[in-house]
Amino acid sequence: MTNVQGKVVAYIERTYSNPLMRLLDIMTDGAMFADYRITDANHKLVVEANQVRTFIKRRQYYITYHSSEGTSKIHLVDKKIMDLGEKTDFEYQGKTYLLNKPLMDWGKIIMDGKPLAEWKETLSIPAKANFKLLDPAFTEHELLLLGIFHAYLHAPK
Repeated sequence: MTNVQGKVVAYIERTYSNPLMRLLDIMTDGAMFADYRITDANHKLVVEANQVRTFIKRRQYYITYHSSEGTSKIHLVDKKIMDLGEKTDFEYQGKTYLLNKPLMDWGKIIMDGKPLAEWKETLSIPAKANFKLLDPAFTEHELLLLGIFHAYLHAPK
Protein backbone atom coordinates (compact mmCIF):
# COMPACT_ATOMS: atom_id res chain seq x y z
CA MET A 1 0.00 0.00 0.00
CA THR A 2 1.31 3.42 -0.90
CA ASN A 3 0.16 6.84 0.22
CA VAL A 4 -0.74 9.67 -2.17
CA GLN A 5 2.94 10.67 -2.36
CA GLY A 6 3.81 7.16 -3.58
CA LYS A 7 5.64 6.17 -0.37
CA VAL A 8 5.15 2.57 0.81
CA VAL A 9 3.33 2.53 4.16
CA ALA A 10 2.37 -1.16 4.35
CA TYR A 11 2.59 -4.54 2.68
CA ILE A 12 -0.41 -6.87 2.39
CA GLU A 13 0.14 -10.54 1.67
CA ARG A 14 -1.96 -13.69 1.76
CA THR A 15 -0.92 -16.42 4.17
CA TYR A 16 -1.61 -20.14 4.13
CA SER A 17 -1.37 -22.69 6.91
CA ASN A 18 -0.04 -25.35 4.53
CA PRO A 19 1.04 -25.80 0.87
CA LEU A 20 -2.19 -27.59 -0.09
CA MET A 21 -4.26 -24.52 0.85
CA ARG A 22 -1.96 -22.35 -1.26
CA LEU A 23 -2.29 -24.70 -4.23
CA LEU A 24 -6.09 -24.77 -3.96
CA ASP A 25 -6.19 -20.98 -3.76
CA ILE A 26 -3.99 -20.65 -6.84
CA MET A 27 -6.18 -23.10 -8.76
CA THR A 28 -9.32 -21.11 -7.88
CA ASP A 29 -7.77 -17.68 -8.63
CA GLY A 30 -7.80 -16.67 -4.98
CA ALA A 31 -11.47 -17.46 -4.39
CA MET A 32 -11.10 -19.93 -1.52
CA PHE A 33 -9.01 -18.55 1.32
CA ALA A 34 -8.82 -15.14 2.94
CA ASP A 35 -6.00 -15.10 5.45
CA TYR A 36 -3.80 -12.01 5.31
CA ARG A 37 -1.00 -10.31 7.14
CA ILE A 38 -0.18 -6.64 6.99
CA THR A 39 3.26 -5.36 7.83
CA ASP A 40 4.34 -1.75 8.09
CA ALA A 41 6.92 -0.16 5.78
CA ASN A 42 9.67 -1.68 7.97
CA HIS A 43 8.17 -5.20 7.59
CA LYS A 44 6.98 -5.28 11.23
CA LEU A 45 3.84 -7.40 11.63
CA VAL A 46 0.83 -5.21 12.49
CA VAL A 47 -2.34 -7.09 11.46
CA GLU A 48 -3.18 -10.76 10.94
CA ALA A 49 -6.62 -11.58 9.50
CA ASN A 50 -7.90 -15.14 9.54
CA GLN A 51 -11.11 -16.33 7.96
CA VAL A 52 -13.25 -18.80 9.92
CA ARG A 53 -13.87 -21.66 7.51
CA THR A 54 -17.30 -23.15 8.11
CA PHE A 55 -20.22 -24.10 5.91
CA ILE A 56 -23.01 -23.55 8.43
CA LYS A 57 -22.21 -20.23 10.10
CA ARG A 58 -22.12 -16.73 8.76
CA ARG A 59 -18.91 -15.34 7.29
CA GLN A 60 -16.45 -14.55 10.08
CA TYR A 61 -12.90 -13.26 10.52
CA TYR A 62 -10.54 -12.97 13.45
CA ILE A 63 -8.23 -9.97 13.35
CA THR A 64 -5.12 -9.91 15.53
CA TYR A 65 -3.73 -6.41 15.91
CA HIS A 66 -0.17 -5.83 17.18
CA SER A 67 0.23 -2.24 18.34
CA SER A 68 2.37 -0.27 20.74
CA GLU A 69 -0.39 -0.90 23.32
CA GLY A 70 -0.09 -4.69 22.99
CA THR A 71 -1.95 -7.36 21.05
CA SER A 72 -5.73 -7.16 20.56
CA LYS A 73 -8.21 -9.60 19.02
CA ILE A 74 -11.22 -8.45 16.99
CA HIS A 75 -14.01 -10.72 15.78
CA LEU A 76 -15.94 -9.76 12.63
CA VAL A 77 -19.23 -11.55 11.88
CA ASP A 78 -21.44 -10.95 8.83
CA LYS A 79 -24.57 -9.20 10.15
CA LYS A 80 -26.42 -8.32 6.99
CA ILE A 81 -29.89 -9.76 6.53
CA MET A 82 -29.83 -9.93 2.75
CA ASP A 83 -26.99 -9.79 0.23
CA LEU A 84 -27.35 -6.04 -0.27
CA GLY A 85 -24.15 -4.35 0.80
CA GLU A 86 -22.03 -5.31 3.79
CA LYS A 87 -22.58 -4.55 7.44
CA THR A 88 -20.99 -5.65 10.69
CA ASP A 89 -19.88 -4.21 13.99
CA PHE A 90 -16.93 -5.03 16.20
CA GLU A 91 -15.46 -4.17 19.57
CA TYR A 92 -12.03 -2.62 20.08
CA GLN A 93 -10.71 -1.10 23.31
CA GLY A 94 -14.16 -1.18 24.89
CA LYS A 95 -15.82 0.74 22.07
CA THR A 96 -18.18 -0.46 19.34
CA TYR A 97 -17.40 0.30 15.71
CA LEU A 98 -19.67 -0.16 12.69
CA LEU A 99 -18.42 -1.22 9.27
CA ASN A 100 -21.02 -0.36 6.64
CA LYS A 101 -20.61 -0.71 2.87
CA PRO A 102 -23.74 0.03 0.80
CA LEU A 103 -23.83 -1.19 -2.79
CA MET A 104 -21.84 1.00 -5.20
CA ASP A 105 -20.74 3.39 -2.45
CA TRP A 106 -17.80 3.91 -0.12
CA GLY A 107 -17.51 1.55 2.84
CA LYS A 108 -17.05 3.32 6.16
CA ILE A 109 -15.89 2.44 9.65
CA ILE A 110 -17.88 4.56 12.09
CA MET A 111 -17.60 5.11 15.84
CA ASP A 112 -20.25 7.06 17.77
CA GLY A 113 -21.75 8.29 14.47
CA LYS A 114 -18.43 9.70 13.27
CA PRO A 115 -16.73 8.20 10.16
CA LEU A 116 -13.11 7.23 10.86
CA ALA A 117 -12.08 5.80 7.47
CA GLU A 118 -13.46 4.97 4.02
CA TRP A 119 -12.75 2.22 1.47
CA LYS A 120 -13.87 1.63 -2.08
CA GLU A 121 -12.71 -0.92 -4.62
CA THR A 122 -12.67 -0.19 -8.32
CA LEU A 123 -14.69 -2.36 -10.66
CA SER A 124 -12.00 -2.18 -13.34
CA ILE A 125 -9.21 -4.71 -13.79
CA PRO A 126 -6.77 -4.82 -12.15
CA ALA A 127 -8.78 -4.38 -8.96
CA LYS A 128 -7.61 -1.47 -6.86
CA ALA A 129 -8.85 -0.21 -3.52
CA ASN A 130 -8.94 3.37 -2.35
CA PHE A 131 -8.53 3.94 1.39
CA LYS A 132 -8.99 7.26 3.16
CA LEU A 133 -8.32 7.94 6.82
CA LEU A 134 -10.89 10.58 7.81
CA ASP A 135 -10.04 11.05 11.49
CA PRO A 136 -6.40 12.00 12.14
CA ALA A 137 -6.80 10.81 15.75
CA PHE A 138 -6.69 7.25 14.35
CA THR A 139 -3.43 7.67 12.40
CA GLU A 140 -1.68 5.26 14.79
CA HIS A 141 -4.38 2.63 14.07
CA GLU A 142 -4.57 3.26 10.31
CA LEU A 143 -3.26 -0.21 9.42
CA LEU A 144 -5.85 -1.83 11.70
CA LEU A 145 -8.65 -0.02 9.87
CA LEU A 146 -7.10 -0.96 6.53
CA GLY A 147 -6.84 -4.60 7.66
CA ILE A 148 -10.48 -4.73 8.71
CA PHE A 149 -11.60 -3.29 5.37
CA HIS A 150 -9.31 -5.60 3.43
CA ALA A 151 -10.35 -8.77 5.27
CA TYR A 152 -14.06 -8.06 5.27
CA LEU A 153 -14.63 -6.32 1.94
CA HIS A 154 -11.86 -7.63 -0.30
CA ALA A 155 -11.71 -11.27 0.77
CA PRO A 156 -13.64 -14.00 -1.06
CA LYS A 157 -17.12 -14.47 0.34
